[in-house]
Amino acid sequence: MKYKKVPVKKIVNKIIDECDVILLVLDARDPELTRNKELEKKIKAKGKKLIYVLNKADLVPKDILEKWKQVFGENTVFISAKRRLGTKILREMIKKSLKDMGKKDGKIGVVGYPNVGKSSIINALTGKRKALTGNVAGLTKGEQWVRLTKNIKLMDTPGVLEMRDEDDLVISGALRLEKVENPVPPALKILNRINDFDDSIIKEYFGIDYKEIDEDVLKRIGNKRGYLAKGGEVDLIRTAKTIIKEYQDGKLNYYKVDLKKYGQKRSSDISFITKHLKDFPFIEDAKMIITHLKDVNELYKKIKKPVLGFEEIDGNVIVISFGEKTKDACRKKVESLCKDKNIEVFSKFGDKIGANNIYVAVGKAKQ
Repeated sequence: MKYKKVPVKKIVNKIIDECDVILLVLDARDPELTRNKELEKKIKAKGKKLIYVLNKADLVPKDILEKWKQVFGENTVFISAKRRLGTKILREMIKKSLKDMGKKDGKIGVVGYPNVGKSSIINALTGKRKALTGNVAGLTKGEQWVRLTKNIKLMDTPGVLEMRDEDDLVISGALRLEKVENPVPPALKILNRINDFDDSIIKEYFGIDYKEIDEDVLKRIGNKRGYLAKGGEVDLIRTAKTIIKEYQDGKLNYYKVDLKKYGQKRSSDISFITKHLKDFPFIEDAKMIITHLKDVNELYKKIKKPVLGFEEIDGNVIVISFGEKTKDACRKKVESLCKDKNIEVFSKFGDKIGANNIYVAVGKAKQ
């Protein structure tokens, strides 16, 4: 199928003009960065219904999502297009919006910035891979409609919004940090956004106190991190870039918890491994444990999800990470768990059993 290049603004305007309900797709991890207030006003001014669709909501704590609902209002839906979660709720809200407009038949359009999941939303709603996925702005195969119900059609060409604010380009990663001459303004913008949402996060994350967000806050953060230039002055450039990078990596965010990445849920049940260690005479030696487990054929087949857990055997605590991508990743998981559970390790070893990386630590629970 041939595609043609169409001006981005033209596609967005066409969607707004022709559709009754507009789905504005936002990234639930950072809705403020991915919203466009001018566009929102334009949609409402034309008498169209606007639904805020916060995608990737499975990566954000529920209490934070509720706060965002207070910001955007009742016409807000949280979904995960990748996991097909929340699509039923979105369908019902679309129907309700049309009903509120006194319409039985309706057309639905989807708009949003790159990488928020517009095409994935279309595919999730239709249950088929109809929309053109990817980040190419203005790429379209012409006006095509997909039926959601007998009376509701959805335009399968999403409207890609273009970021014009340079600070937002920096924050989103569209401009590489090493090419940014002055990262201070976007860093302050990040801090202000988070502070406006929850004024305790910045204080707790960086361990500082302040009354308002300004360059003095950057200096305190830089001083706390030890980012000092010649003469003992705080290196503001390095400090600002660190703030932006940690924000992009999800370490600094609108919430205070660490969330696991897609596909990284780990079972804590290691009984399928430890059942082979019952009455094992060298249970205090991690290397001997792994050598013994290499004789177990069922452990050679690649497991679907990594496993991380611990079990007490003969007075010793056995901690095992099994199935991570690398042995080093296994080691880090084990060390982190031992630290959390206050386990004093006296033997540890890592290796590979078939297609699975494994790391074992043996220790005692600290009194």
